[in-house]
Amino acid sequence: MSDEVTDSPKTETINTSGYWYGLLIPICLGLGGSFFSLMVLLGNTSQLLDYGLLFFFVLLFHMGHAVVWPSSAALIFFQGKKSGNLLSKNGALLSLKLYAVWMVVIIAPLTWSAYNFNGIV
Repeated sequence: MSDEVTDSPKTETINTSGYWYGLLIPICLGLGGSFFSLMVLLGNTSQLLDYGLLFFFVLLFHMGHAVVWPSSAALIFFQGKKSGNLLSKNGALLSLKLYAVWMVVIIAPLTWSAYNFNGIV
């Protein structure tokens, strides 16, 4: 009886926490920064923001999902590979795959439509 392995939910949670760390931290940092700056920009439609703050929030809006998400996922991926933490490495790899899907399915068509249909029609 003493050689049986007990599977408790707490053990499974501890074992999978590295995976969720590698998956969700880059997504939350990238999309969270983009959506936060979008809310700030949409909330301040009047001239409350000077040009410096406006430039900062526009830059954060574009760089959040385009730079912060993949760079933080790559950082976690290489840290997991170096330390041997396969769960965080696999979570970060899935985050990078989801980033590729995000760029191809959402961003590329929106960029194409904004470039081709820019109000001249």
